[in-house]
Amino acid sequence: MSNIKKFGYATGELFALTGTNYIGYYNVKDNVAYTGKYTQQVPLGNYNNIQNTLTRSDLFFNRLPTQDFTLTYTLSDFIFQPNEFINGNSFDNKIKKAYTNFLDTYRACFMASSNLPYNLTAVGRVSATYNSTEFVLVGSQQNNTSSVSALSVFNPLISKNSKIAYIKGQTTPYNTLVIANSASLMVYRLQNYSTFTLTFSSSYVQTGQSEYGTLNFGNISSLASYGNNLYICDTANSSVYAYDITGVLENDRALGSKFNLSNSVNSTQGEFKSPTLVAASSNTIFVYDSSSYTVYYYDTNFNLYNYYKNAALFTQSKPVCLTYYQLYNQLFVLTEDYKLIVLNAQAEPIIIQMSTKEIINGEYARKIIFSNSNSDIMYLLTNKNLFKKFVSNVINSIGDYTFSYGVTGRAYTPTGNDLYDIGILETNQNTDDIMLFGYEQFLNYNEITEFNSIIK
Repeated sequence: MSNIKKFGYATGELFALTGTNYIGYYNVKDNVAYTGKYTQQVPLGNYNNIQNTLTRSDLFFNRLPTQDFTLTYTLSDFIFQPNEFINGNSFDNKIKKAYTNFLDTYRACFMASSNLPYNLTAVGRVSATYNSTEFVLVGSQQNNTSSVSALSVFNPLISKNSKIAYIKGQTTPYNTLVIANSASLMVYRLQNYSTFTLTFSSSYVQTGQSEYGTLNFGNISSLASYGNNLYICDTANSSVYAYDITGVLENDRALGSKFNLSNSVNSTQGEFKSPTLVAASSNTIFVYDSSSYTVYYYDTNFNLYNYYKNAALFTQSKPVCLTYYQLYNQLFVLTEDYKLIVLNAQAEPIIIQMSTKEIINGEYARKIIFSNSNSDIMYLLTNKNLFKKFVSNVINSIGDYTFSYGVTGRAYTPTGNDLYDIGILETNQNTDDIMLFGYEQFLNYNEITEFNSIIK
């Protein structure tokens, strides 16, 4: 059995369910495919084709553009050597090796397309309307206008240093965009090709309601969300705050369209000094302390139960992002100089140095996010580019995004520090719904992974 786990989207050619072509999400565990992304409750039937075999194996379609490929076995593995015992088992072994090389060759015939982005859906920007100036999402076909202005024109609190969290509505067609600058939160309700509606804003830790207290945010350095929970890392207050945001996500007036503070931890309780980054899973809150060069593991009640410290590494390579990878229950720590430190539940590390051959002078890493439509896809944001990568082949990139003059607008003058943050929705569609904050606008993409094939 393989210990590889995967999920992806089937369009009818891979699996069957109750005798018909299965269309929808599947996940693979121990070489068996199931419906959905993460649960193994309903097994799928297999079609007898090479795509199905590879999908259920520990192999990936992960060849990069211009990348050479090698076979697992060479000619010497097939030639009988002197004194080698020859029988049926030895022939079977060589046939299995030949089949492995066949799978290598077949996979190599599919090369990931570097023509990015796949689909620019909309641009969030300030737009003059017949009765006011409003914050809107407009279709990409309208991008070539001269009316693009910086988002700070609409709201001075939206700056290049703002952080974002992009969260899917639970029971409504609306999504939520949380924007945080150093000392305040702004919450917008989104609908594609419509206006951004300001739900509330706050400079107070307890949602801005005077009866809840008057503790102000000091320096919001990081945001993270998981399910109906939002986590805010405040370096100046040496605290991490946990919020229940169900009322906002469900647009529920009874619950209130605001964040409800459910828990928090400060430096005394959490044993940190300068909390800088935060990430979360269903049962763990991860906090990076830049003073002690330590990633702390807390349960949802902020009880410390594990940690990873590496002063030698983090002194030289500054962590800039924590991202949780649900499929393998791993935490990815991204450093400014393109290292990935992959931590498991026991805080045991694997350290990977990504290639910098595509990186230009003055370009540094900002953030990574994982695809919600393909478990082998991730995105790397820098201050200058957005790169698409394979998780299983992460050293180099599939390609980087093209930001056209029309997309950025005539009113914007590139500075070389043009991309600020990125978020992604958890959806049931065969695309990644990405919100990129850059060029003083929000750029919304529906992204899929395409392959250029020499097999037809």
